[in-house]
Amino acid sequence: MMRRYIIAALTLILALNLQQSRAEENAGRILTLPQCLELARQNNRTLQNAALDILAAKEQKSEAYTNYFPSISANVMAFQTFDKIIMGDGTYPQEIMMLGEQFAQMIGQPFSYDELNKGYSATLSAVQPLYAGGQIKAGNKLATIQQDVLTLQRQLTEKDVLQHVTENYWQIAILKYNLSTIAAAEKQIENVLKDVEQYVKSGVTTRNALLQVKLRQQELASNRLKVENADHVLRMLLAQQIGCPSEKKDGSDLIDIDASATEAVDPSSVFVPSYEAALQREELQMAHYGVDAQKLQIQMERGKNLPSLAVGLMGYNAGFGGLSKNVKDYAQTNMTNGLVFGTLSVPISSWWGGTHAIRRQRIRLQQSQNQVLDAQEQLRIDIESAWSNLVEAYKQIQIAEASVEEAAENLRMSTDQYRAGSVTISDLLDAETLNRKAQDQLSQAKVTYQIRLADYQRKTR
Repeated sequence: MMRRYIIAALTLILALNLQQSRAEENAGRILTLPQCLELARQNNRTLQNAALDILAAKEQKSEAYTNYFPSISANVMAFQTFDKIIMGDGTYPQEIMMLGEQFAQMIGQPFSYDELNKGYSATLSAVQPLYAGGQIKAGNKLATIQQDVLTLQRQLTEKDVLQHVTENYWQIAILKYNLSTIAAAEKQIENVLKDVEQYVKSGVTTRNALLQVKLRQQELASNRLKVENADHVLRMLLAQQIGCPSEKKDGSDLIDIDASATEAVDPSSVFVPSYEAALQREELQMAHYGVDAQKLQIQMERGKNLPSLAVGLMGYNAGFGGLSKNVKDYAQTNMTNGLVFGTLSVPISSWWGGTHAIRRQRIRLQQSQNQVLDAQEQLRIDIESAWSNLVEAYKQIQIAEASVEEAAENLRMSTDQYRAGSVTISDLLDAETLNRKAQDQLSQAKVTYQIRLADYQRKTR
């Protein structure tokens, strides 16, 4: 047995080490969204706990099934009297005078009368329920429903976890896009700074313009710092969600992602009618299970007020003098016997309160049926809302793309005009700001579309 435990412990340690080594391999590697989702399925602790809930429900179902089997019990009792039944001189209390002849026969036997002041009894019984008002059957069905509900809950949990991973992944992508936009802006401002420095030296412009450009550089540096800090935190969160270390052993290089946005497809290609999608949702199936559970609860309450029938077998052994060999050899103080019995229990007075308990459960059943209808309506609204959000996000990309083209052309023209001396440095910096905001808005629109697409697909699959 000890060898088996040692082998099991070594196997667990090896499995944990293998999981840790795989997680470390993923650290610092560029991960795609499908890879992150698969890692989350394997390593996310919330999903692991949901799977453990299902295992616990299976054990509870097995436990409920054992109620079909006989109930076996054993009882052992030993006693030692404080007030001696038989005195040391062979006399005995007046209370047991009716047993006088039996004790008189023991006079002269080679055992101490004190030995009769102790004794024991042992019983073994087995009771098989034949009918319990349907409670055992209903209890087993309830255990099955609980397991099915937890299985659906686990599916819901997985969808929620994967949605959070998807959102976090694309939030990191937004920050990477912002960093690239900031880098392009920094390069643009650096070129402008060189031009302005030359203009100041040649007396074409004042140092005021130079100060404006340097302030814009500092603003970009401040924005970069904020984005990098947010990116660091989000990468740590993603690493926790997918079960990977947030850093390498040297404390650098957090996990990275592939930030290339997937092309936005026309939403009509993924459209699913809301009434069809609602019927497949786990929430609606769980509501239906709630109705089934309430029906079984009514059976359970009714069963408490019905007769119960059982048969059993019991054997016992008892004796004065405990296990003393002297007493056993010279006196008939030991008794062994067995019996078969049947019990019929009719809970007559339980109907006084049982009727109200049944009515209460029927009210709960009506509530559960209302919840099914309510859930179906709310799910359809939820799906329609997700569809509207997806269509809106798709159109926002088209708007943002047009804005990017206009902002880029405006920046190009402002740069040429500034070099030609027809606009001020403030106009050029404003054009740069507008171009950067347009780029950020396009990145945000693309990422928002991906998040809403994942949300819509989660709600329609």
